[in-house]
Amino acid sequence: MTDTEFQLAMDGLVNGNKLGLKSIYDAYVKLIYAVIYDVVKRKEDAEDITSEFFIKLIRVASTFKKGSPHKTWLVTIARNMAIDFIRKNNREVLEFDNEDNKEGIIESSSDKAGVSRVEEQAVLAEDMRQAMKTLSPKEKEVVDLKLLGQFKFKEISQMTGQPMGTVTWLYNQGISKLRRCLSSYENG
Repeated sequence: MTDTEFQLAMDGLVNGNKLGLKSIYDAYVKLIYAVIYDVVKRKEDAEDITSEFFIKLIRVASTFKKGSPHKTWLVTIARNMAIDFIRKNNREVLEFDNEDNKEGIIESSSDKAGVSRVEEQAVLAEDMRQAMKTLSPKEKEVVDLKLLGQFKFKEISQMTGQPMGTVTWLYNQGISKLRRCLSSYENG
């Protein structure tokens, strides 16, 4: 979604037209969910907070400053909502859930080549889930923001409140771990 498209959608929300919410939702639901999940570590909580995020977006639409980076604004709101949730519920963060992110990974096909491709995608998806489990929470957050959110290191640094050197180090550490874990897939 371009800055102009986002601004039009936000102007619509401010004026009571909720159709823009659908386009924002379609463009950013995966990113928002990933950001929230990285903080709360529970699928059910992340789903609930993600839903609340889009409801809240209607209320806070008028606070968006034209010309500012909209993805950074969205991620900051989502991350703050997740942190508030943890504070409110005063609980520890749980470990990564294997059942997350299974949607949309495998496409079915009836021919043998298609079945082989489906099996290959299933193996890669499972390998990726296992590889992601090796990342620390901070590494996973930075990798998700960089790869899913397509943010620059400077933006990630501002969002997380960590020095840019730390952010780049976490990203490189995370990518190195993922490469080591997935090397068996690439060589196999």
